[in-house]
Amino acid sequence: MGAGLSGLTLATRLRTHADVTVFEKSRGYGGRLATRRSPPFAFDHGAQFFTARSAAFREFLAPLIEAGVVDAWLARFAELGAAERPLMRQWVRDVPHYVGRPGMSAIGRQLADGLDVRLTTRVAGLERADGGWRLRDDGGKDLGAYDWVLATAPAPQTAALFPAEFDGQARLAETRMLGCFALMLGFDEPPDLPFDAALVRGSRLSWISVDSSKPGRSTAPRLVALASNAWAEAHMDGPPEEVRRVLGDELEGLIGRPLPTAAMASVHRWRYANIPTQSGPRSLLD
Repeated sequence: MGAGLSGLTLATRLRTHADVTVFEKSRGYGGRLATRRSPPFAFDHGAQFFTARSAAFREFLAPLIEAGVVDAWLARFAELGAAERPLMRQWVRDVPHYVGRPGMSAIGRQLADGLDVRLTTRVAGLERADGGWRLRDDGGKDLGAYDWVLATAPAPQTAALFPAEFDGQARLAETRMLGCFALMLGFDEPPDLPFDAALVRGSRLSWISVDSSKPGRSTAPRLVALASNAWAEAHMDGPPEEVRRVLGDELEGLIGRPLPTAAMASVHRWRYANIPTQSGPRSLLD
């Protein structure tokens, strides 16, 4: 269950050994490799980029790069808040910071090709049936019986779905996940900023992206600013309008001047966005 990077990769590896069905509650593929579209704007409002440090992951990415679905983002990078003046450097192809093209969600769409993926389907019930498991959606509809059920959903969601006797319940219960907000701003004219990507320290914000600077995108000017996990956790159930106002004010404070009036402004809440470094098993099997 789950059509994010883990779920789609797992399904791809298993489909040569079994009939695999992937259930995804959202309308699109990729999980936090997400793109929100509001023409003429499109925002990568989840994961902003990724690197490839292991040989195995570089091998995994090679066909995606060849297909033009993944490309290097040659951003002007800044660190804000760590010193009186921003620390600046240029990202280069020799140390690539990858993004999906034309949006982060393109990676999920590519990985889902050839898989049986049921979008907008929330699995809410799981019960024993004939030596396997029968699934039902949140409306009670029968989704079929399966020999194995695998979940790549966040730990709290998996814990709520899996039976109490699942051997990994204690591990799921102790796994803490952290929330985030994504502020999305679209403009008629591009804001004049000295960076394309910025890591932010000591602020309500943790990251700023000039999304329109990424390769393969439209030139419609737009920014994405991510809240720090600490601030988001403390305000997770706050009114969206207030969250948007506070993060917008914080953004203007960081860049030192007012932004142009946004033609489009929105905020997205990620209740389960990040996870602290974990120890112990990387997967749970019962």
